[in-house]
Amino acid sequence: MPVINVTPGNEAVLSLSNVSLAAAEPGTAGALVVPFMQDITINASTGVTRYKVLDSASEKAFTTPSTNQVTLNVLVDDEVMFGNAALTTNSVAETGLFGTQNSKTLVYFSVAFNGTDSGSAFVKGQGYISGLAPTASMDAAVWLSPVTIEVDGDLTKDTV
Repeated sequence: MPVINVTPGNEAVLSLSNVSLAAAEPGTAGALVVPFMQDITINASTGVTRYKVLDSASEKAFTTPSTNQVTLNVLVDDEVMFGNAALTTNSVAETGLFGTQNSKTLVYFSVAFNGTDSGSAFVKGQGYISGLAPTASMDAAVWLSPVTIEVDGDLTKDTV
């Protein structure tokens, strides 16, 4: 089974839009592509509730709805963080991650596993930007920020 390498030309790509899922697919014109990602995690965590019964020595369990998130750490880019007023076809690009978080705008996203070439796999969904916390320090001469997308609904797999 081949592995998915994250190398130049096959990099992970996060695209955002407020228009539709199709407008956030990898390689789509007008989608905001988040640059300078240090890491990205797709968390699809099925909830489980456990209970005990008197006639068994082991716990029982049943699943509950999933809690899905996309988390990443990025070097802060001025245009991506605060927007570009000229990019009016996509409010995420226009107001940036900061403005989108503050306005609580529903965003559509895709995370491409190995670039935007035809046949490449990606995960898509919708959610809300959260968890921005830009920091700078003497050890890091650039601003870094975590970003969380709190997924509203399911994550689905697709290909470019």
